[in-house]
Amino acid sequence: MTRKSTAVFIALAALTLAGFFIVSNVITGRMRADKAPPPNPATAPTATPKPQVKASPQSSTNKMNTTEAQLLADLAQAQALLDQLNAEVVAGAWDKANGHFAEFEQKTRLLPAPQLNHPDISPVMQDFFALYKLQLSRALSQQDAQQSRFAANQLFGIVSEQRARFGTRGVPLEFQRLYFLIREVEIWNHAGDQQMAQIRANSLRDAWKDVRPVIIAKRNGLDQAKSFDLLIEKLSAFDQIQDMPALISNLGKGFEQMNMLFQRATRQPDPNGNGGKSTEDD
Repeated sequence: MTRKSTAVFIALAALTLAGFFIVSNVITGRMRADKAPPPNPATAPTATPKPQVKASPQSSTNKMNTTEAQLLADLAQAQALLDQLNAEVVAGAWDKANGHFAEFEQKTRLLPAPQLNHPDISPVMQDFFALYKLQLSRALSQQDAQQSRFAANQLFGIVSEQRARFGTRGVPLEFQRLYFLIREVEIWNHAGDQQMAQIRANSLRDAWKDVRPVIIAKRNGLDQAKSFDLLIEKLSAFDQIQDMPALISNLGKGFEQMNMLFQRATRQPDPNGNGGKSTEDD
């Protein structure tokens, strides 16, 4: 073999040995990696969870109760404003009536959104509320007493029903309707529309039949129910009543007396320091 051939043979042998050495290292490394123990979860770095802020059920309940209490207070003040407005229209005090109407608009601007389910006000009732509020505004600007009183009473009826729906003292909706109907009889009788006044008088008698059992069930309610029975009986002879304004006034007084049955009684202080005793019967 020549010297050149020998050199080539030696170079090929060296390359072959180097290739075997590289492959051997790669295979050994992989085997070591496969046999290596898995990482310890306890020592592995973990992401720090972000703290979650949960709303307190008590705070949510308090917020809801506060909102409902404010709504009830606004509705009660709206009723009082309409009563004042009605009296001022009768007296011809138009500036004061307009002022109280502006306050009424402020108190009723945050009524609940119309809903079909109880206890929210229905969309139809909300539509009527908007209609009569506009009608009252126009009647006041024109100093039309009849239309002002009519629209104000319609608004009073709607607010009364809304207040009764949100109330928690068991005041039935039918009882709130009594006042509305008494005022309706007065308005139509004053306008000289005896047919409409008769219709409202009939409705008042029917409403009293529904409310009477509720009044009797209250403490001291039986006597007041009997007194109101006599007034309703007089109203039955509608065409023969000589002094309708006096009868309507007595009906209003009778309603106010029965309304006191639903008022929350004041808590009397207990001299022994036991928190006091409630005089409420329901």
